[in-house]
Order: sequence, then C-alpha cells, then structure tokens
Amino acid sequence: MLKLAKGLSIGLEFKLGGEILRTVVAGDWKDILFVGSIFLLRAAVTVLIHWEIKNEIKEEQMEQMIRENANYNEKN
Repeated sequence: MLKLAKGLSIGLEFKLGGEILRTVVAGDWKDILFVGSIFLLRAAVTVLIHWEIKNEIKEEQMEQMIRENANYNEKN
C-alpha cells in the first residue's frame, strides 16, 4: 500500500509539472483558470498522499516498537 501511495505521489508531481507548462501556452483566461483549478486540486491530493504516507510510516514504526518491547519483556 505504501509503495502504491508513493508511486501515485510521484505521478501527481509529474502531472502537476505538465499542467504548469500547459499554463504557459494557454491562450485565454478561461484556460488559465481551468488549469489553475486542476493545479490546486492535484496539489491538495498530493499533500494528502504525503500526509498519509507519513502516518503510515509512523504507524509501522510504532508497531515495530511495540513488538520489540513485547519481545524484550518476554525475555526478562
């Protein structure tokens, strides 16, 4: 699951870069506003994915610490 989230995040970052380049060649304000809204939406999704990745890593680390603590307590 974590690998999928990281892959999606990287893909969205490339897509955002493409949208930025597209705004450079946009012809009128309607196109710029449309691309800007897509940019903001994708930026929000990217932030959420990064936040989810951080939380997933923290949960995995906490579970690992709990397992290590349980193993230590069993030995003593």
